[in-house]
Amino acid sequence: MRLFRPRERRAADEGDIRASFASLGEWTDFLSRHPALERPERIARIVGEACARGISSTFLGAVSPRDIALRGANYREDLLAAGLNPRQRAILDLLSEDPRAADAHALRLFAHEAVTPLALALRGRFTRLLCSEYASDADAAARARLFPIPVIDIMQSGLPDAAFDVIASNDVFEHVADLDAALHDTARILRPGGRLLASFPFLFGREASELRAVSERGVVRHLMPPEYHGNPADPERDSLVFRIMGWDVLPRIRDAGFADARMVFWSSVARGLTGAEIAGVFTLDARR
Repeated sequence: MRLFRPRERRAADEGDIRASFASLGEWTDFLSRHPALERPERIARIVGEACARGISSTFLGAVSPRDIALRGANYREDLLAAGLNPRQRAILDLLSEDPRAADAHALRLFAHEAVTPLALALRGRFTRLLCSEYASDADAAARARLFPIPVIDIMQSGLPDAAFDVIASNDVFEHVADLDAALHDTARILRPGGRLLASFPFLFGREASELRAVSERGVVRHLMPPEYHGNPADPERDSLVFRIMGWDVLPRIRDAGFADARMVFWSSVARGLTGAEIAGVFTLDARR
């Protein structure tokens, strides 16, 4: 199967810009040719038109203005269309473009979430879908609360080899103590030619990832002030961030068993895809 390597795509007025990158150098060169992506005016245009006109989506179709919600100024998280933010909608639209997704009964899909609007949207589309959440072995109360949702540790899932065509992961890998173990296990359970679509907080201007905490024999040692993100599966207990990814995550992904790994940047007025620091969102697209 041909590796997914989308080239730069843009409309005449640059309303929709999408390109994929294998390195910081490629991204830096691209950004120098598209300086508007760093300007507040473009971000404001995307947000304003989404609120006024709604958005379009390959997965969702047309979403009217009445189903747009602006929850805050962190647009990657807070510009909601049908309850889904830009990073989630980018993954859904990339998934929709995969030829295998055309057969909703045959695609074997694993999502690293089960209690979110995105998981609900996927359940309404695909027959062979596994959605999971995480709770530690010691947290019997959390496991009981999640039942009958499968509880899976993506560092050691126990799932069969070559079981899935696509794995979708939204802001999960930054919370994993052993990233390499999680990536190796993800590669193992994907079929040859299988695809990992993932989002995570991304230091798009830096080569090196930011290691914030490590787990040593099960004990967390903080290297930086602790950072936590909300946990949809347990709103009363936020999830610790172990690392924020930089571009050096791509060779780690390839070393884990993927044939190709790239970051897809997508900025779109019509689709309402933007962040707050830059007028677009990044998605990992890795092929087994």
